[in-house]
Amino acid sequence: MATPAELARHRAGPRTPTEHIWFDRYAPHRLQAWRRVQDPLADLCLADIPFQRPAGLLDEVERRAAARGGVYQDFLDHCFTVPGWVDFEAMELGRRMYRRHGALQGLVLMCSSLVEGYAHNKPSQVLVATGRLQKDVSRRIYETGQMLHNIAAPEGLRPGGLGHRTLMEVRLLHAAVRRFLAERGDWDEARYDLPINQEDMAGTVLEFDYMVVRGLKRLGLYISAEEHRAMHYFWRYAGYLLGVDEALLTSTVEEQEVLALQLTAHLYEPTPDSEALAKALLRDMANKPPFHLPYDVLLAFSRFLIGDAVADDLRLHSKVSSAAAVRLVRATLSAASLGQRLLPETAKRRLEDFNHGLGRRTLKVGLGGDPARWGFKALG
Repeated sequence: MATPAELARHRAGPRTPTEHIWFDRYAPHRLQAWRRVQDPLADLCLADIPFQRPAGLLDEVERRAAARGGVYQDFLDHCFTVPGWVDFEAMELGRRMYRRHGALQGLVLMCSSLVEGYAHNKPSQVLVATGRLQKDVSRRIYETGQMLHNIAAPEGLRPGGLGHRTLMEVRLLHAAVRRFLAERGDWDEARYDLPINQEDMAGTVLEFDYMVVRGLKRLGLYISAEEHRAMHYFWRYAGYLLGVDEALLTSTVEEQEVLALQLTAHLYEPTPDSEALAKALLRDMANKPPFHLPYDVLLAFSRFLIGDAVADDLRLHSKVSSAAAVRLVRATLSAASLGQRLLPETAKRRLEDFNHGLGRRTLKVGLGGDPARWGFKALG
């Protein structure tokens, strides 16, 4: 995607009969058709519910489902009906991997996934239109962290668990934003297509899964093929709960790479808005927990993770000393990752619990001490 090797991989095209199918499945004209599709189940629920924090939206849907049934019950039925391809035990390793690397996942998401996503001009226009990322940047990032923290909680994505509920809340929040933009009446549909459409939603799953794993590997962490498959499987079901059509939920890591390449080829169009969003994100998160890193070091991490080509397009440049510090961190993480592989299973679980606890403390600082003001109902 961002590196010369990934760009060369896309130019080379399909290498096997299966890849021919995948490249055609996610061809630009097919992806463009998904930009005309949103999330009807969630959108019908939010047609006349007053806007409020996501937890309140889901509470209201549940109240109306109990009283009226209809579209409200349809939404709940969809979320609580587990597809036949889901095996919670098989995705447990994926949940544990995200729990184990929660802090570094946050760094990669901030400096790589989100920054690179802003270079996709059409999806990023929702943030420009709502003004959310420039007005209240760090709070939105901590709310995203709350979602990721909750889905890595012990019950994971099982129905009735906190992670499952949090993804339902996010899904309704997206529907509320679509309704807000529709009612405001100034969204340029001819230029940007429908807001928060299926292609955009599939791209969001890639940011949390494909780009995070790619970033962790670039930082020197060893992730086995089995662990990678489990992380992908975990997010396949998370994407389903977020309302992504199953036709856009890839079945394998290899298929996911093709979708990522095709989606980037279709949407990559950095603009001054992309640069402004990226710099606003990194500037506002500078010197904040859990890393307390200066702005220039965050720039260096971003450039290292997304590659020179994308960084140049977004005009992200750092000092040589910051770039050197990032490479030193990578060497340290690589050595630590090797040592971590040798830990007994009980020690790995203690490490996962420690990192999850660190995430909870960080998020409580970032979100503030009043749970009534948090976007989502609870913190795992």
